[in-house]
Amino acid sequence: MCGIVALSNGDVAHKLYYGLYSIQHRGQDSCGIATYDPSNHRFRMKKKPGLVPNVFSKQALENLYGEMGIGHVRYPTIGSDFERDAQPFLYENEMALAHNGNIANYMEIVKGLDIRPGSMCDSEALMNLLLQEMKANGGLLPGVESVMNKLNGSYSVVALVPGEGLVIFRDPHAIRPLVLSKYGAASESVALDIMGEEVVDDVGPGECITIKDGKMERKTLVEKEPRHCMFEWVYFSRPDSTIQKKPVYDVRLRLGEELAKQWDKDVDVVIPVPDTSRATALKFAREIGAPYREGLIKNRYVWRTFIMPQQELREASVRVKLNPIIHEIKGKRVAVVDDSIVRGTTSRKIVKLLRDAGAKEVHFVVACPPIKWPCFYGIDMTKKAELAAAGYDDVEKQMAKHIGADSVTYLGIEGLRKAIGLKGLCTACLDGDYPTDVSKLLAMQGEERPYEVDE
Repeated sequence: MCGIVALSNGDVAHKLYYGLYSIQHRGQDSCGIATYDPSNHRFRMKKKPGLVPNVFSKQALENLYGEMGIGHVRYPTIGSDFERDAQPFLYENEMALAHNGNIANYMEIVKGLDIRPGSMCDSEALMNLLLQEMKANGGLLPGVESVMNKLNGSYSVVALVPGEGLVIFRDPHAIRPLVLSKYGAASESVALDIMGEEVVDDVGPGECITIKDGKMERKTLVEKEPRHCMFEWVYFSRPDSTIQKKPVYDVRLRLGEELAKQWDKDVDVVIPVPDTSRATALKFAREIGAPYREGLIKNRYVWRTFIMPQQELREASVRVKLNPIIHEIKGKRVAVVDDSIVRGTTSRKIVKLLRDAGAKEVHFVVACPPIKWPCFYGIDMTKKAELAAAGYDDVEKQMAKHIGADSVTYLGIEGLRKAIGLKGLCTACLDGDYPTDVSKLLAMQGEERPYEVDE
């Protein structure tokens, strides 16, 4: 996950701050901004654990003067030291870099580095590799191309490189999002909107872009089949964002439409699990002819539970996060719509919450097909044993028992593809069809034997 922003059009620190604020949902552990002033060849940087408004004061932003800059909000997949692993990373006076994604062959990359990382974060290893390959291959573009040929995983990258300007590149499968404006880039279009930037395109698979003195140069270095992460539309991105020219809100409406085609039960009310599934639940309710109601109210001051770093934190936060409107639930057959079931922790507690509020029946409707395979590209579900659906054959029946619902209805993979409307999707967590070779990582999990999930 994580979120990145980049800009090169004047004093950029305040705009980067608002850009990061708009994508705070992508990472809540730490954040940072690095700027570069070409007039005196000076980098400035501030990063630390915490949310964006808590880390950056007015004075801190004024101290970050620079004509180009990058920013990052972090959600960890590799590295667990919030202070040491915060991004961006800066190497002397040569480069600052921030990255969204996950380097699957991280340990292999670290072993081959001349510059040893000071953290366990794969972004620092990526930066050090890029510095190494630029020197070995005679420049930025040959260096980036060499990096792309050595890395296995997902990476959307923004960097500040003296003499080159703002550097932006994306892995050859374009797994993680990266949206482009005339003067910058961001993980989601909403960040560009907030920074006053007009979206011009998405960074292409294996493309490297430089912006210097207001001029943009683009070149595709290594291109493979696009495999955009389907989870961006299902869960991660804000509904007011557009990813790969597909508005997230529109996709979520179509998810509800596709779910309705699979529905065969009678219910009294449809309620969403806020906030991600609202559009899906609204369309689903209209299509099946049932009333749509807000039955669960979200506490706006609780972080996203899925991206919390520890299981006990996820479990403790659910009851604080959601509270039922009892008169919308009591005595009714309820269809509750959620974006996905990953570990089952939140789903089980939501079902109990609804039953405690007096629901006669609870039918769980899921906008994402069963997640059965680990992700090695930046989503915190890297162990198959943690995935609730991984050990089930009759997944809807067994999952209903697992979370205590009367029924569970999953959207099918074809319905998901139709709703998103893109040919090149990564659905590896659903079907095990990985864009890159992850056989070593799967073997380390003992994939040669079936997994069992505790009932």
